[in-house]
Amino acid sequence: MKVVAPTTDKRSMVFLVWGSLDAFYIVWYCINSWLGGRTPYLSDLSSTIALLEYQGGVNLVTALLSWMLQLSIILSCFMFLFRARRVKYLAYGQIPFRLFFLIPSISVLLLAAQLLPGYSLVLLAMIIASEALKAWSLWRFA
Repeated sequence: MKVVAPTTDKRSMVFLVWGSLDAFYIVWYCINSWLGGRTPYLSDLSSTIALLEYQGGVNLVTALLSWMLQLSIILSCFMFLFRARRVKYLAYGQIPFRLFFLIPSISVLLLAAQLLPGYSLVLLAMIIASEALKAWSLWRFA
């Protein structure tokens, strides 16, 4: 059986989709911060630092991992949109953290979570499915 390399067009489309969804998440995050009267990322960083002064240990590790995920989403957004081949490794590394912090790669699911708050199990299943789809699409086409 002959193995056919994925075409550049399919890879470009996959990268564009995942980069756009990362960009959607960043915009969604910023809008929710502004609507809450906060400066995106800066207010949250300040709150994190203040919280960590009173609590430590596990909270410190969790906060650091959360911030690493946030920064990696910004980085992967640009890497996907600029079609950097190595972005797939960053995306694979994000998957366990996206699952832990419930930040789906198909970021429009966050809108569903806001509009349908009583469907947490369905949303969890959709988050798991979104990460599986992302991993498969990157493995297949990237």
